[in-house]
Amino acid sequence: MNKRLLILVLVLVVAMAASAALAACGTASTTTTTAAPATTQTTAGSTETTAATSPGSSETTATTAATGPATGTPIKLGFDEGFTGFMAYDCQQADEGIKTALAMINNQWMGHPVQYLFEDNGSDPVVAVDKARKLVESDKINVMIGPIFSPAAKAVADYLGKSSGIPEMTIVGQPADNLTTANGLAFIQTGIFDAQGYYFGKYLAEKGFKTANVINYDDTPAHALTAGFKKAFVDEGGGKVLSENYIPLDTVDFSSYLSAMKPADVTVDWIFGNGAVPFVKQYHDYGLKAPLAVPMSNNYTDAQLAELGDISLGMIACDYYAYTIDNAVNKEFVAAFEKLYPKEGGPNSEVYGAWQAVMMYLEGLKADGGDTTPAKVIPAIAGLKLDTPSGHVELVSFKNAYIPKRDFFILEVQKVGDVLTWVPVQTFSQVLLGDMSTTP
Repeated sequence: MNKRLLILVLVLVVAMAASAALAACGTASTTTTTAAPATTQTTAGSTETTAATSPGSSETTATTAATGPATGTPIKLGFDEGFTGFMAYDCQQADEGIKTALAMINNQWMGHPVQYLFEDNGSDPVVAVDKARKLVESDKINVMIGPIFSPAAKAVADYLGKSSGIPEMTIVGQPADNLTTANGLAFIQTGIFDAQGYYFGKYLAEKGFKTANVINYDDTPAHALTAGFKKAFVDEGGGKVLSENYIPLDTVDFSSYLSAMKPADVTVDWIFGNGAVPFVKQYHDYGLKAPLAVPMSNNYTDAQLAELGDISLGMIACDYYAYTIDNAVNKEFVAAFEKLYPKEGGPNSEVYGAWQAVMMYLEGLKADGGDTTPAKVIPAIAGLKLDTPSGHVELVSFKNAYIPKRDFFILEVQKVGDVLTWVPVQTFSQVLLGDMSTTP
């Protein structure tokens, strides 16, 4: 009898252990990931990625709330971007920004678990709409983060306006043309390219530069940024553009353009990705001495500046963020990012833009009491006034979208310790970053 009882007890113990193991593995709707340096518990569908497993990074990063897992209805964030294709690097930066936000909030908000779902659109606007449809109609996301690629962002905003009406939180600046499909749901929280180019041209004119050569990869931002630059530098500042070239996006041999470049006071270049480092090296090889001015600092990352070495010193840029900005909120953000990605240096403006997109949406939820209904959360986001890593940000309703009133920075490559990086040298304080009509 005792032997039978003992056998029965052992069978029960094994059954309970098996049940616990199955619970730990989860079901089709719940995934638990354990990873150094912390752990995350996130509910997810079969297409979901968590902060620990998103593509675009080999890092394993996640956290869990000290007070236990959230139990409310999940808040679902969707990211529709080119994890493959020519936007893959930009996508990786944004992905890391989203994951940094998730880590900082312990993957929960107001008692609700926060889920992160992604789709790879290959940087194709048509595919981007198809992927947005899946995220909205099948995965039931509450907010769309991105896309970064301007034509894709425009097409997705148009789709959202005709379907769910959920907000679209952009990550980087967008051209004014994207306002035509904003549908009262697009938050272009880092600004319109026109104004960004304008303040860059204004700075260069005020510094005494009188002539400029312009060389750009031929894409939508290049034309918008240059139009803004010329309004301030030429029309208002009395400067002159000696040459203006738009070249194929896959160009890495710039010799034919550099050899024909006329002497000028400054060279403005919109060259990025695989062409960035070769362009600067070839520029110096041709003996060109005019300072290089870049209308967006993240075109040259810290890793690329390190590869260039001292020839990058003194390069000028503009942007809405740099990790060297000195404020308490930024220090917290940088520390969280570097904890997750210790080998990458500080976050760039795309990392920040994605982080801010997530946090802006969540702060809107806090303001409206947690209601994800578009009719409730969109006005709540629109009314936000936030102190961010980039300084104070307010949102302004503008042409059926929402644009920021925020600080905008002029940056210079300097050596900080042993690191070549972008450092703010001038701030345009609390300017409205809209289209040409908003420039002074």
